[in-house]
Amino acid sequence: MIILKKLKWDNCFSYGKENSLDLNNSTLTQLVGTNGTGKSSLPLIIEEVLYNKNSKGIKKADIQNRFQNAGYSINLTFSVDDKEYKIDVNRSRGTIKVKLYEDGEDISSHTATNTYKTVQEILGLDFKTFTQLVYQNTNASLQFLTATDANRKKFLIELLNLEDYVQYYDVFRELSRQLGQEISALDGKEKTIVKWLNDNKLDDTTIAPLKKLPEYSEKDEKELRSLSINFENIAEKNQKINENNTYKQLFSQIDMKLLQSKLEEPKPYHDLISELGREEGNAAQWKGKAEQYKFLEGTCPTCEQPVDESFVSQLISEAREQAETNTIQANQLKTEIETKRQEEAQYKTYTKAKREFEDLHSRIDNNLPTETLDAGELSDKINELKTRITDAKSQIQKIADENEETTRKNTRIQVILEQTKEFEDELEGVTSKLSEIEEKSSHIEVLKKAFSTNGLIAYKIENMVKDLEDLANDYLGELSDGRFSINFVVTNDKLNVEVTDNGKIIDITALSSGELTRVNTATLVAIRKLMSSISKSRINVLFLDEVINVLDEQGREKLVEVLLQEEGLNTYIVSHGWTHPLLEKIEVIKEDNISRLE
Repeated sequence: MIILKKLKWDNCFSYGKENSLDLNNSTLTQLVGTNGTGKSSLPLIIEEVLYNKNSKGIKKADIQNRFQNAGYSINLTFSVDDKEYKIDVNRSRGTIKVKLYEDGEDISSHTATNTYKTVQEILGLDFKTFTQLVYQNTNASLQFLTATDANRKKFLIELLNLEDYVQYYDVFRELSRQLGQEISALDGKEKTIVKWLNDNKLDDTTIAPLKKLPEYSEKDEKELRSLSINFENIAEKNQKINENNTYKQLFSQIDMKLLQSKLEEPKPYHDLISELGREEGNAAQWKGKAEQYKFLEGTCPTCEQPVDESFVSQLISEAREQAETNTIQANQLKTEIETKRQEEAQYKTYTKAKREFEDLHSRIDNNLPTETLDAGELSDKINELKTRITDAKSQIQKIADENEETTRKNTRIQVILEQTKEFEDELEGVTSKLSEIEEKSSHIEVLKKAFSTNGLIAYKIENMVKDLEDLANDYLGELSDGRFSINFVVTNDKLNVEVTDNGKIIDITALSSGELTRVNTATLVAIRKLMSSISKSRINVLFLDEVINVLDEQGREKLVEVLLQEEGLNTYIVSHGWTHPLLEKIEVIKEDNISRLE
């Protein structure tokens, strides 16, 4: 039995310092407060101190009261069976320190992570199961009823302490997988050996003799090499003659008159180009001034004296004359530059012809004849020798190929005879081992099915779920005045849930919020009572958050009556303002951004 006793905390969520709550003080307590005061934070604080996380996924930095910004601390005393425990959690500046005591002795680990693992081992509940049993609200109600069939069954396995069966199943499943791999490997090996034996079965195992190679004379080879050298020299000489004739032809095309002119390199004319630019610029400038003078009238923009019209005409005339003078000089420079360019181009043609003359003159060999040599007879002799040599080599290669093929066949026969004996011996061993492992695998398969969710687990759940159904219907009958009942049906690896409304089966999603709250609450309390009788994972605290908001007055009274009858369960009904006059009440008050219990 897990009994949560005293909870103390500082600066968590909206709370300030020195808060405490006796979790084992009353069977039924009302927790009342307006929105945002921190009612729903209490189960989150319990989750944080025991599991270092919370069901809303709030980050550690956001747990501390942001108006205090001084870290937070949580202290919880609880007992499990006959042992007393205390856990202290302090977080400041991003560092968390956790201390765990068992009967006054410090049993903390070196790291907070390992200490929390110890806490979970002591509680015997994982975080998901703990939150589902300790905290329920209308927005995130008990997932047992609305979960998928497979997940619902998994939830029951955890609650009914049947994890050992699942672990055994995992062990046998892994063994089955390993044996299956061995069987597949051996079966594949057996098939491979059998296929090899069938594919390599020999009809004839006779070793064939090799043929003798004919003798071969190297005389023709030597003669061929000699003739080839002579032929290569002739070809080289003919190539030189052809190249020399080409050089002579190119030499005859050179303009000798141009070479005899012996032109001198013309002088640069960059200064003429610069002078041309200046003259053109001056001409453009004077033309611009002549245009500007046309607009002179009235007074001079510089001296502000009156300007005579004849004086303006004189300025325009002088500007135009100056522009015309510059233009004439520019045209003369253009003519001179063009002459220079032609001289430069003619000089380039002259220097190019001179280089070609010098290059070709150095290449031409006047001692070489103009006609190429005839190598036909020599070529015919070479071809005749090549044919004779090729035929001789072909005959030798043919016999060599036949001998090589014979050698391959003889080698294959010898290798196959040796491998056949080895494979036959190996096949006998593989077949024997395969038979042994297949027999072992069949036994493991029986065990795997027995411990699967369709085996012993299904059998146990089917027996236990009947008790759960009876308990749930007892509570549901009280909460709904006999209108609703619930039925659990185990089929294969699934657990189906059927809800009956006045004898008619309906889908659970068709229930209203108030009706679903009745069904959820009845099932939750029934699961707790069933766990009290069969499981060590019993816990004394339950927060029902905003559950009564969707219930009518009669439903609230029924819920209070049911919860007051529960032994070993301390329930906190969280609401905005509804109170029962006969129940203990704790009010959550928030002033100046700080919440407190009153």
